Amino acid sequence: MVYVGRGLSSPKVNPEPSLIDPSLRVDQRRPDSAGRTLGYWPTYAGLSAGARAAYLEWLSSGRSNPRAAIGYVFLYFYGLERRALVDIAADKSLTGEVGSIRREVDRLLGVYGENGSFRGYASQFLTVLDLLGATSDAAISTPPPLLRQTYPVPMVLRVALGDFAADGNPVPANWALAWAWYHPEIYPRTPASRCPDEFATLFALRYRERHGDGLKVRPTGRPVKASYYTASSGIGGAELEMSGVPDVLESPAAGRALRELFDRVTDELDPFSRWVGRNPNPTSRDALAGAALLPAELPTSNAAVTEFRSWVEQALAGQDAAVIDGGELLRRWPVANSAKMSKPETTALASLLGQFGVGVEPDVRLGGAPVTSGPAVLFRTGPVSPAAATPMYSAAMTLLHLAAVVAAADGNVSPDEQSHLVEHLNAALHLTEGERTRLRAHLTWLLNDELKTTGLKRRLEALTSAQREGIGQLIVTVAAADGVISPEEVTSLGKIYRLLGLDPASVTSRLHVSMTEPARPSTSPVRVREATPEAAGFAVPTQDEPDARGASAPGLVLDEDVIATKLEETAEVTALLRTLFTEDDQEPVSATTDRGGSSDIGDGGLVTATIHAAAPPMVAPPPAGGVISGLDASTSALLRVLAERKAWTRVEFDDLAAACGVMPDGAIDMLNEAAIDATGEPVIEGDDDLEMNPEGLEGLLA
Repeated sequence: MVYVGRGLSSPKVNPEPSLIDPSLRVDQRRPDSAGRTLGYWPTYAGLSAGARAAYLEWLSSGRSNPRAAIGYVFLYFYGLERRALVDIAADKSLTGEVGSIRREVDRLLGVYGENGSFRGYASQFLTVLDLLGATSDAAISTPPPLLRQTYPVPMVLRVALGDFAADGNPVPANWALAWAWYHPEIYPRTPASRCPDEFATLFALRYRERHGDGLKVRPTGRPVKASYYTASSGIGGAELEMSGVPDVLESPAAGRALRELFDRVTDELDPFSRWVGRNPNPTSRDALAGAALLPAELPTSNAAVTEFRSWVEQALAGQDAAVIDGGELLRRWPVANSAKMSKPETTALASLLGQFGVGVEPDVRLGGAPVTSGPAVLFRTGPVSPAAATPMYSAAMTLLHLAAVVAAADGNVSPDEQSHLVEHLNAALHLTEGERTRLRAHLTWLLNDELKTTGLKRRLEALTSAQREGIGQLIVTVAAADGVISPEEVTSLGKIYRLLGLDPASVTSRLHVSMTEPARPSTSPVRVREATPEAAGFAVPTQDEPDARGASAPGLVLDEDVIATKLEETAEVTALLRTLFTEDDQEPVSATTDRGGSSDIGDGGLVTATIHAAAPPMVAPPPAGGVISGLDASTSALLRVLAERKAWTRVEFDDLAAACGVMPDGAIDMLNEAAIDATGEPVIEGDDDLEMNPEGLEGLLA
C-alpha cells in the first residue's frame, strides 16, 4: 500500500508527497525516530536521510509502533488518500481495493486515534471510502455499529437508506434503529446505551407493531454526496456524488416517526436501565427484581426467571387460582424484610407475574396490602388485567371487605353468599372482565386471610351518626342498582347494618325507596307525543311491541345516569370505608373530604376522616419564558416549576411529571444530562427526597 519509484505527480504538487524514491539517500545509522526534522506537510522527497530511515523502518515493521512520530503516519496516509481519490476515481476497475484500504485506515485509527488531527482526517476519509465502495448489495447487508459518537453519519447508512427509497422497499427494523441512532435530531439517552441488547429487541418489536414490514420513504431529488479535504497537500478538496441514490436521512415524516418510537422505547426501558445503573454487578441483569422491570414483551430466558415461572405454574397446578403461603413468595423473592414485602418489592413481583399472565392478591398497585407470610392468591389474569384501581373497582373491593368483616364477626355468611355479592358488584359497578377476575381472587384471599376486626369496633364508634347513615345508604344504593334484590342480599345487608349500629329492620324500606325513587324533575318542557289530527284515544301495545325507547313492554328500565349520579354522590363514603380497614401501624394523612364547601352524606353531616389516599395530582403551569435549550416544551415546563423550591418528595415530583406529560425517570435523566452538558453538574439529586442543585439549575435557566 505504498508508492515506490520516480516521476509520479499528484494533482497539485510534483512529485507525489508519499512517493518513495529509491534514489534518495537513507541514513540508517542515525534514524530520526522521534520525527524532530519533520515539517508540517511532510513529503518523502523533503525528508532528511535520517527521517527516511525512520519512516522505512516504521513501514517494514508493520506500521503499528504506537510511539512512532505522527508525521510518518500521515505520510503513509497520503498514499492511501491518493489511491482512493485519484487512481480509483480514474480507473473503476480498481474499486475492489476500497475494502482493503478501508480496513487499513480503520486499523490505523485503532493505533493512532488518540491524536486528534489524525482521528479527524481518518474518520472523514472512512466516510469517503464507504461512498466509493458502496453498492446496493453491500449496503443492505449489515447496518453500521451503534457508536457513542454519532457524528459524522456513516456513509453506508446514507447509501443503504437511499437504496431502500429508490427501490421502493421498506426499511427493515435493524436499519431503522441505526437510522434513529444517527439521526441529527434524535438524541440517544442512557437506556439506549446502557441496555443495548434490550433496546434493540424492544425497538424491533415496537417498530413492527407500528410500521409492519417497515417505513417506506419517498425519494428526494438530492443524491448522496460527500465532501472531503485531504490531509495531503498534493490533492486538496474532493466532492463525491452517488447518482441514482437519494439522500433521505433527514426526511421530515420519517424523522418524526422514528423520534416518537425511539422516545417510547427509551421510556419503557428507563426503569430497567436505572436498576442496572444502581446495580452494576453483571449478575444484576439476571435478577428477578431486574427482570420484573422489563416490558412484558421482552423475552426473559435467564435461569432465575425460568425457575420462578416454573414454581408459579406448579403452584397453580393447571387451575385458574390457587391459595399459597405468602412466606414462600418471600423466600423466593429478594426482600429486605423476611416477614413482609415493601411496596416497591410487591410492585416488582406483580409486574413479573404479569409477564406470565398471572396476578397476585393482595396487590399494592390496586390498594391492597403488601404480601406477608400469611395467605396469598395466585390467579390467571386473562388477556387484559388492570394495573391500577379505578374508582368503581376501589368501591367494589371496599364493600367486599366490609362483607368479609361481617363474616368474620358472626361466622354465618357462607362463601356462596360472598360469591353472590361479588357478582352483584360486578353488575352494579360496571367492572371490566379483568377487574371481575381480580375481584374474585381478592374474595378468595379475604376468605382465607385472618381478618383483623379488633380495631374495627373502635373505629366504628368514632363515626358520627350521619357518617353511619351515609355508609348504610351507599350499600343499599349498590344493592339496588341492578333492580333485583334477593333474600340473601337482604340478609347480608341486615348484618352489615347491625355491625354499623343501624336498625336492620330499615333495610327493606330503604331498598323499596331506592328501587322506586322517581326520576329527577325535568328542567325543560317534556314532549308527551307529537301533535296530530288523529282521533283521541291510545292503542294498548301488545306484549312484544317495543315502546318509544325501543324496549319491549312490560319491563323495568334502569336510568344509568341516575345510577352514575348516586355513585358519584357516595364517593366520599367509599373513601371513608377504606379508612376502616387501614392497618394501625400505617401513618395516616389527615384530610377533610369537602366538595363545594361541605359534603352531604346521609342526614347532611360533614365527613371528617383520616383518609389514606394519595394527594390530588398537581397541575403544572404552562412554560413561562419559552423552551429551555436542550429540552422539549414539556420538560422545560417541569423544570420551571421545580425551580420554585429547593426540594421535592418523589411523590410530588411524579405528580408534576404526570401533569407535564412526561415520564418521571426519563425526565430526571434528560434534565441531569442537559445540566451536565451545560455546567458539569446534575440538576436533580437524590432518590426519594429530590434536591435541586443550584449550580445545575442556574446553568439550565441561564
